[in-house]
Amino acid sequence: MIFFSVKYDSLGCFNDGNPRALPELLENFRGKKIDWTNMAKIVQACAEVAHERGLQTFGLQFYGECWSGVNGSSTYDMYGPSTKCWSGVGKEGSYYVYKLKV
Repeated sequence: MIFFSVKYDSLGCFNDGNPRALPELLENFRGKKIDWTNMAKIVQACAEVAHERGLQTFGLQFYGECWSGVNGSSTYDMYGPSTKCWSGVGKEGSYYVYKLKV
């Protein structure tokens, strides 16, 4: 059996709005144990969920919510850049967005 980790590139921090820029909640990691000293673990977990569902772009909002959408690559930045991100994840109302490497 071959194991590999999903690779991704950072696209940056972006605002969210209504309708959501990334409309599909893939998974909420907030109810699970978040390693606040290593947020890369949450980013990697979100990347794996997006990959499993065949989605190319994903974002983390509110520290542990994994969001995406079928058209995410063209909608993630519809509300412009944000400064409300921390350690590779978005705070409330913002996404830190990534694109899977092919």
